[in-house]
Amino acid sequence: MVLFLAACSTGENQVRFATDFESGSIGAVKQLDDDGLSWQLALRDDNDDASLPNSFRTWWYLRADQVPVGQSLRMEFTRLGFPYYFVPVYSYDGTRWQHFEESEVSLVPGCVIAVPDSCRVVVTKRFDAPTVWIARTFPYTTRDLSAFLTEIAQNPAVRIDTLGSSPVYRKPLQRITIADASASGPRQTVWIHARTHAAETGPSFVLEGLIRTVLADEALGRALRARYVFRIVPMHNLDGVIAGNYRTNATSINLENQWLNTLGTPLLDGNAPLENRLINEYGMVPALLDADAPVVLALNLHSSNSEPDTAAFFFPHFGSDPARYTPAQRALWSSQIDFISNVARHYDGRIEQPPADGGAGFLNSWFPETWWWNRRQESVNAITLETTYGRAGFDHWIRPQDLRNLGVAVARAIHDQSLQASGIARKALVPDMSMFRLPFKPEVYLERE
Repeated sequence: MVLFLAACSTGENQVRFATDFESGSIGAVKQLDDDGLSWQLALRDDNDDASLPNSFRTWWYLRADQVPVGQSLRMEFTRLGFPYYFVPVYSYDGTRWQHFEESEVSLVPGCVIAVPDSCRVVVTKRFDAPTVWIARTFPYTTRDLSAFLTEIAQNPAVRIDTLGSSPVYRKPLQRITIADASASGPRQTVWIHARTHAAETGPSFVLEGLIRTVLADEALGRALRARYVFRIVPMHNLDGVIAGNYRTNATSINLENQWLNTLGTPLLDGNAPLENRLINEYGMVPALLDADAPVVLALNLHSSNSEPDTAAFFFPHFGSDPARYTPAQRALWSSQIDFISNVARHYDGRIEQPPADGGAGFLNSWFPETWWWNRRQESVNAITLETTYGRAGFDHWIRPQDLRNLGVAVARAIHDQSLQASGIARKALVPDMSMFRLPFKPEVYLERE
């Protein structure tokens, strides 16, 4: 962690910008006026590694001390890795967060990602306290995760264990297992992992909503615990979270496309990142080999920079065209569209309508879905869910509770899956798109890093 002190001409009353806490991040700080009321704050590359793509430069999280109360403080955040308008968040205690008003935030026109200094957002606000925390979006650190794990740990359906330690900061890479040990009958496994990209915090709130739903002492929770074993890795990239990175781990590796698997066994290659090898060897492979509770769903949770009105979305694979896809590929596509539709139905339609064809591009990289497909093909519905940072289909900028509610919708969609498998509910013969409230946006499916 790095502490930045930004001096201004007012001596003892100078504004100070600091990042001396977990996930804290900002780059160069520059005073723009004589009074110390206007500042330029450049975003930092992950690990200060200038060789990383500009699009990886997205996160900031800082504390401003000795802020002049009642006077307008202007902060120009520059070197953004994305061109979209958005509204960041602030807090007076580092715990309770809220969005700035839209009137306090402006995106400077003419952003070109290849010219980093052209991408700037300006925040101007009169603060009510001399200390304020400011972040790209709602932070969620390893301490937040520890507090949540403490909350659920005493539940008899919960077991928390460690798959290993992160390579740099030696933090425990934890797995949550949820199941009703007293239930009888066939079981299936739901595998979930999140926070591969360190500062994509939305998935942590989604997991809180999903896990609380599964653990609830009500009909839905009891049914889910009896039918499924949930195996969840809630924070994949621990080192990146601690270091204040957006996308990479502490050695600038993008873990998402590094599930290297070329040796003909379920185990990843030895040159795959340690974080991935630990999750694979001690989490994914045992789940894969568990014949008593076969994996049927593998969720990979992320967040996406996008236009403000883009809702959460999934990346489905393959398509329905028999001239292009095998029966197994079409079966996976059908399962994925059905699952996406059920999530949308339980989330008031606030999921982007999936494309008519997902393609097979994911097979050209080493994504976790690639690993699941190569091992179990259509029997495992392996898919990525991307939350977003904007209004996301709401009439307000998305909040943690909205994301927790998305987790509830995912839990309900998983239950729908079990009802369909048992014959209690029917699967639609023809995809029904009526539950998607928003117009189709093909651009959200054009690129995946």
